[in-house]
Amino acid sequence: MLTLSLVLLAASGVADPAVRFEPVPEPLGDAWGDPCRDRGPVGRWIQMSTVAAPKSIHNWSWIDSAAVWTGTRLVVALRKNGTWSGPSFDPCENVWSPAADIARLIRNPQWLSDDTDRPFRSLARDGSSDGFGKVSVWDDARNAWVAVTAPQDPLTPRTHYAVAVAGHRFMVWGGWTKASSVANDGAVLDLGRKSWKPMSQAGAPSARLDPAAVVWTGTRLIVWGGRAPTSTPGSLRVLGDGAQYDPVTDRWTPLPSAGAPSARTQATVAWTGRKMVVIGGAADLGGPTMRDGAIYDPATNRWQHLEPPPGNAALPRANVGPLTRILVTPDGRVVFLPDPVEQVVVLDADHATWSILDAASLGKRNSFRAFLLGRRLIVWGGQTVVREFRCPPPQPGQPLCDPFAQTAAHDDGWMMLLPPRAGGEDSAR
Repeated sequence: MLTLSLVLLAASGVADPAVRFEPVPEPLGDAWGDPCRDRGPVGRWIQMSTVAAPKSIHNWSWIDSAAVWTGTRLVVALRKNGTWSGPSFDPCENVWSPAADIARLIRNPQWLSDDTDRPFRSLARDGSSDGFGKVSVWDDARNAWVAVTAPQDPLTPRTHYAVAVAGHRFMVWGGWTKASSVANDGAVLDLGRKSWKPMSQAGAPSARLDPAAVVWTGTRLIVWGGRAPTSTPGSLRVLGDGAQYDPVTDRWTPLPSAGAPSARTQATVAWTGRKMVVIGGAADLGGPTMRDGAIYDPATNRWQHLEPPPGNAALPRANVGPLTRILVTPDGRVVFLPDPVEQVVVLDADHATWSILDAASLGKRNSFRAFLLGRRLIVWGGQTVVREFRCPPPQPGQPLCDPFAQTAAHDDGWMMLLPPRAGGEDSAR
């Protein structure tokens, strides 16, 4: 029997744990992509006000601390004796002020369940989290969790599958089943009707687990990469192909192989609203890191090769989101903030070009929160390692060594209005 460990992959919507994928909103009407009237200097860091600012949050658990972006403000809150309290930050005015209705804001984190960014809660009859006979899925239209109990399990219990929530549809495909086999089937849950429907297997990708990329384009589900067993018991090979699924027609269409990224796992994946970016990763778990990638355009059904980022820039291996340091601007650029952050790496996926922004002002911090308001990048809080002790090689007969790191918190934040895209209509401003 093949034993697999859970790995948090750098892909949008991959399980397990399952993570949220949120399509990028339409570009803002303002060419600058920034609703703040006082736009401030472009491409230069401005310190956030420290007046009435909260203490830094660098606790990765979201149980007793939260940094929530409301769409216009950053709310930072701590929970003590069951009560949430904290201020909010207005980036347009650069001021902190008491936040109203924190309890409602913090109590209903739509995608948080069991300390993961799951878009659903599995309530399997056997008590595991791997079945779909009874699930609770977040419905954006209703702004509530919708519980669905199927008369019979729509899929065999599994882990390491692809999952996506798109409108009123909840889609699951592939994975590693409890029967120690790899699946190439899936199902779609209609939240409105509370009914499951099997996915067609015609044209579907070959059986696999841990897809490297899972993206919802607005009309189709893209599944690319992953791993599958080899003829050698207990071993897995990495895949470099995929397909896209149309839930309306219940049809799979293979992705082209020309120009596609080489087979890899643990790649960084982002959806820009128009294109899918696959960059980095490794040819096998624990193997040497790859630095190149490719960009897939569903409109033309073509891949474009993507050169590595300049210099030694390291990209986060994680999902799009404030905790994962990968953000997408309204004009479709992907912003990468390595941890600790010394520079900001920006990819213009429409032109397959990179740019680097210096972040020395941020002080090499990690465990920070990052948000985008249009093109205004906000980095707040975190910590810096000021002293680190690493253990020497173990010696026979010597006691075990405990490594440690001393850190200093950052009770501050910084903002930058990102430079416009090269050749954009506002590039001359």
